[in-house]
Amino acid sequence: MVGRKEQEYEFWPDTIAKEIVNKWKVREQVIVTGTSMSGDPHIGNANDVIRGDAIRLAVKGLKKPVKLAWISDDMDPFRSVPADLPKELENYLGIPASNIPDFWGCHKNFTEHFEIKFLQQLESVGVKPQVLLGIEMYKNGMYNDVMKLAMEKRKEIAQIINKFRTLPLPEEWYPVDVICQKCGKIATTKILEYDSKVSEVMYLCNPEEILLHKKNPVAGCGNKSKTSILNGNAKLTWRVEWPARWVFLKATCEPFGKEHAAAGGSWDTAKEIVKILGWKPPYPVIYEHFLVDGEKMSKSRGNVITVSDMLNYMTPAHLRYWMFQGRLTIAKDIKLSAMVPKLFDEFDKAERIFFGKDTTEDKRKDNNYKRAYELSVVGNKNKKIVLVVPYDILVEIVKILPEKNQIEFVMKKLREFGHLGRPSKNVRIEIEKRLPYVIAWVKKFVNVAKVKPLVIGEHKFVIHELINIIKEEDDGENMQVRIFDLVKKHDVDMKEFFKLVYNILVNSDKGPRLGPYVIERGKEEVIEKLRAAL
Repeated sequence: MVGRKEQEYEFWPDTIAKEIVNKWKVREQVIVTGTSMSGDPHIGNANDVIRGDAIRLAVKGLKKPVKLAWISDDMDPFRSVPADLPKELENYLGIPASNIPDFWGCHKNFTEHFEIKFLQQLESVGVKPQVLLGIEMYKNGMYNDVMKLAMEKRKEIAQIINKFRTLPLPEEWYPVDVICQKCGKIATTKILEYDSKVSEVMYLCNPEEILLHKKNPVAGCGNKSKTSILNGNAKLTWRVEWPARWVFLKATCEPFGKEHAAAGGSWDTAKEIVKILGWKPPYPVIYEHFLVDGEKMSKSRGNVITVSDMLNYMTPAHLRYWMFQGRLTIAKDIKLSAMVPKLFDEFDKAERIFFGKDTTEDKRKDNNYKRAYELSVVGNKNKKIVLVVPYDILVEIVKILPEKNQIEFVMKKLREFGHLGRPSKNVRIEIEKRLPYVIAWVKKFVNVAKVKPLVIGEHKFVIHELINIIKEEDDGENMQVRIFDLVKKHDVDMKEFFKLVYNILVNSDKGPRLGPYVIERGKEEVIEKLRAAL
């Protein structure tokens, strides 16, 4: 019963780590992930890699050797031109994506242009996998042995695939697609004969038009020729390639999207094919994909979110925490306007629970908070709680933030609001770290549109005199009294006057006590703002 209770409180990466370590008695646990690089990478492309890193850390915590690998499936045929890419790419439909030139002239080919960007995004959130490029894997012979075995076992493999098909594969089906030596296409070739002694095929680059993604027509050149299937001249079809690489990578775990796990999908076939090829299925970690404002992420909808987009509003640790917390099989909905404040506050709560300063009174929940926090801040851990401030407090401070001396202003306001005791170097560093994210979020999602206030009539004379008071007075409290006296002397509406001044200074109908605020913000900056409004 004790062991069962311990199991009950395990965080999901810890459960997976223990299961793969118990199931696989190997020298090293290998977590494999992969992405097809055919355009700008988005947050969904990073899903399996970042979550795979949580599993890696959990295995490492068990003192077991572990590796996280990422494969760029850059030998896949280019099937469709994303809406935001040059239309000229239509000329390369059906060609392996890695054989397309870089249209921007900064990398050696089309896929490397996006691979480098993707790897930089992963590194920005602390993920550094072993990088394997599909084209290099084939050219360097990593697939050679398993390709020859797959060709030898093609009838058995076809039987497995046919169990999940309405129409069976044709008798002449082969688990390999050849690159045409003449036109370079891989999507249009058909193997006619195979000589197993020399691993060579006779193929035809079919001149009849086919549709890629059911909408993009492409035709072969009609070339009929012989070529070796080894060393990058051909690639395995996806349903065979996936289990094939488990074999030579000795994969023990792989996270992947739910579409692969659908009935009759590639997971159903791969977990059987891999046994024919000499390995066993890795531990599957199935996850749901992300939504954006309740809708599927799509370039045609214009709602694609990248890792860099997320990091405009949160730290890498926040992003990792968001990825790790919650059930993998429930779709996370990216609503930045609502999720960012909640995420900051929840992350702070998780930190308090981690350091034993707070509790949910539920052991399972507490453990989930602790482990999600611990796995999120890897390599950048605080030794104690530095700052506890509700996000909405920071938002309100940012709304009235001066242009200069911002950190000092924030620290002073936090002390006034009772959220900061004695200031320290670490507190200042923490505020410096958080403030840019809050400023960015407020600018994007809080309605602070700058409309120039209309200063007319008697208000002009009052503001001229206000400027003189500010010049003369260095004490905030005294200034506050003189401002009230000024407004009474001119017999203008007190509420309307202060509303006007706050709109000039902080773009809001309300604000802090004006006299002390002017001193805190700086007299010169306030006078400059008031003069600009006249």
